[in-house]
Amino acid sequence: MPKTLRPDLFAVNPNPALSIHEVGIGRHKVIIADQFYLYPDDILQTALELPYTDRFEIVGNFPGVRASLNVNTQPLIDRLSQMWECNLLPFFSPQPVVFQGIKMQDFRLNVGQRQPHIDQDVTAMVYLNPEGFCKGGTGLYRHRPTDLERVPIMPDTTIRQLADQLELSDEFLGSPEGYENFQNSMIFNPLFACRDHRYINDGNAYWELLQLIEMRPNRLMMFDGRCFHSQYIQPGDYDQAFRVNQILYLRQDTQVSPSAR
Repeated sequence: MPKTLRPDLFAVNPNPALSIHEVGIGRHKVIIADQFYLYPDDILQTALELPYTDRFEIVGNFPGVRASLNVNTQPLIDRLSQMWECNLLPFFSPQPVVFQGIKMQDFRLNVGQRQPHIDQDVTAMVYLNPEGFCKGGTGLYRHRPTDLERVPIMPDTTIRQLADQLELSDEFLGSPEGYENFQNSMIFNPLFACRDHRYINDGNAYWELLQLIEMRPNRLMMFDGRCFHSQYIQPGDYDQAFRVNQILYLRQDTQVSPSAR
């Protein structure tokens, strides 16, 4: 464990190399900010000194390990709100700094990890590996059988039209449990996963890669976590070294603009 954290450890570069992208037919917003942190090497060193766990209640279906630091992340979230142009709230309260590590040696992916997934709302991630240790990145995907590029938090017109085309019972969309069952059977069906024990990467007959966000040192990427996405890691990558990033799960508060804070 780090003895004492510098108060400015997570200071954000006031002038990162910022770019905004639109992905897919839905023109889903992706924000990339290079040189995001002022002290990325110190953050990485701090991350590597933490105790990590692979307990399911901490990592869920993430294919690796996680560690956290209980520090005030509100200044960081405020900056991300400005970049996203919408007030963002932490999905968890309190929201610690969360680091993730992936090491592929002797790790066997399960069926859910071999196809894209979705998150709660807005996802922000900072790649922390140094130069020379960045490979692959994060892929955004389209689900070929349904033409969907994202799944809304609640069933919308597109989802209901799809359910009608499939002649599904109204019970599928009448409750949170039914909606989850709809997603697991129609979208995240195990038959759609990569058959080999590797990441979906460039896609298959069921998943089309729309865009690869390349992994680069100290790069922030923010995107609609309801869009289908996956780690892009080729066989043989990260067999020896960890793939390290910081992750934040956020939700949009459309009642308040970021300038009002």
